[in-house]
Amino acid sequence: MSEILVLAAHDGESVKKVTLELLTLARRFGDPAAVWLGPGADAGRERLAEYGAAKVYTADGDVMTDYVAAPAAEVLAALVAQASPAAVLVPATAEGKEVAGRLAVKIGSGVLTDAVDLTPGDGGPVAEQSIFGGAIIVKSKVTTGTPIVAVRPNAVAPEASPGAAALEPVSVELSDAAKGAHITERVTQEHLRRDPAPGRHADFEDHHGDQQGPGGADLRIGGLRRGRRPVQGRAAAHRGDQAAPGLLNVRPCCPAVTPGAEAPWLTRAPRPELQLG
Repeated sequence: MSEILVLAAHDGESVKKVTLELLTLARRFGDPAAVWLGPGADAGRERLAEYGAAKVYTADGDVMTDYVAAPAAEVLAALVAQASPAAVLVPATAEGKEVAGRLAVKIGSGVLTDAVDLTPGDGGPVAEQSIFGGAIIVKSKVTTGTPIVAVRPNAVAPEASPGAAALEPVSVELSDAAKGAHITERVTQEHLRRDPAPGRHADFEDHHGDQQGPGGADLRIGGLRRGRRPVQGRAAAHRGDQAAPGLLNVRPCCPAVTPGAEAPWLTRAPRPELQLG
């Protein structure tokens, strides 16, 4: 069977879930071959084998992960020339799609992005793409060169299937062009939490988006979304005289007037008298 190259997404030690999803899709078309850039392939080999990787191409060295996208494209281009795979699968992340675009230019092939499924078809894999929030499903395939497909994370459920995952070192001399964008620092993403406002629970989050209340009413009070501070001087649009929490309650500034009676604070201007000469 033909090889299917899968660009492995990892953090240097553990394999990311999207890689397991790509291996699951790759088994539909041939023998999955993971491509591991940078150190840590030994640590990730067991996980790759669990999900069917027949072999693991390793391009060791920090130089492979010290630059943005271009080294991955050059390694994949070298493997396409060497192994003649039936397809190349990459994660449809920002970096993955850039790798796919660069690779397509290097090997003269077509590329498909944001695929949510892959099925066998005449002449190669057929990609399914969802647009307009799933209202329209599009099916497409590459007609020129080796198909390159960027698959969205969480598109398919990963399914385990034992594989050999034999490590096979690859030596690729990076060009000067691949070293044009150097990564100087990596920052680990952390979940930041704000201190709750007085009277609010610490676990409450004010991310309602376009959430709606009963009857389809948008959760806005006085033009503001629920949970945010009001603009000074803005009145609370609320039923009765009861103010919403944290908002101003504006009462009538004048005393009540009996229906039909003339307001005491109003004065009428005298009408001008017309004198006919």
